[in-house]
Amino acid sequence: MSGISLVAFSPLNRVLAAPVYQPDEEPPIATEIRQNLEAVLADKNMALDLRYFDNTANEHWRIQINAFSFFPVASCFKAFEALYYFLNTPRDLWQADDGSALYSAVVHSANVAAGRVLTDVAERNPAVGNPIERFNDFLRIDVGMWGGLFSWDWEGSPTVGFTDPRYEPNEFRRVWVDGEPYLIRNVFTAADLARGMDFINRGEIFTQFDRFREAARATKALLSIPAPTYRSPIERVWPSGYMGKDGILPATDVATGRVVNDVGIVRIEGGEYLIAFMSAGENEQTAIAMLESIFEQIEFHQSMLA
Repeated sequence: MSGISLVAFSPLNRVLAAPVYQPDEEPPIATEIRQNLEAVLADKNMALDLRYFDNTANEHWRIQINAFSFFPVASCFKAFEALYYFLNTPRDLWQADDGSALYSAVVHSANVAAGRVLTDVAERNPAVGNPIERFNDFLRIDVGMWGGLFSWDWEGSPTVGFTDPRYEPNEFRRVWVDGEPYLIRNVFTAADLARGMDFINRGEIFTQFDRFREAARATKALLSIPAPTYRSPIERVWPSGYMGKDGILPATDVATGRVVNDVGIVRIEGGEYLIAFMSAGENEQTAIAMLESIFEQIEFHQSMLA
């Protein structure tokens, strides 16, 4: 079993004492699951980061397939926007009930509301730069992610016109679909999404500081609220015990073709599974079928634990 150590990415992360994974030899069961999933993902424009944690929050194995390739992020980043808000807003000023900008951004995936949250937090965040740059600094320095937003230009959003040149689309940040390269404004990797969700989910366990613990718990509570008229891709396959955030873009909105992403935690007796799934240029039926295959492997793993 792999152990847990503590790593610091920044002064804030030293406060959070965020856990990192130290891989030993891959367990045979993980090797079998990985090989099964590699066969299903072959020749598909998809990426996966799948992790298993026991009931004491120790990570036993991690399966990464195309996990460091760039994909359009869609709305998945809003999960991390929630933690950003709670950490940079005084407790007595928190507004996370239905009707608030944060609730609308995370639960209803409202894009204009997401921009409002970014500009609202930027007014309190002591970092330098515009609202996009400050959020990216939080992701990169505090959470330890490589992905970030280049812009958030949805009509009506107060972030229209702001960019972060560090994340400008270029030849090193291309999205590949069926062998063709695409320059897309906002790209992340499945490994990034998994890192961020792990930071939220297990951070409260490993931190020694109440401020982060309270912010992480508030974020998890918000991410556990199902949208009233919509189910995420993971929820469609596994309708109970999900905490996370999906991102969908129709083919008319992005040059790569339809985007289907989801990152979340599913809780099953014996532990938790973190799933970070990204796809581009694949139809929704293919994406759902892939998630069904992932859950078949989770059920197989559960049967081996019994």
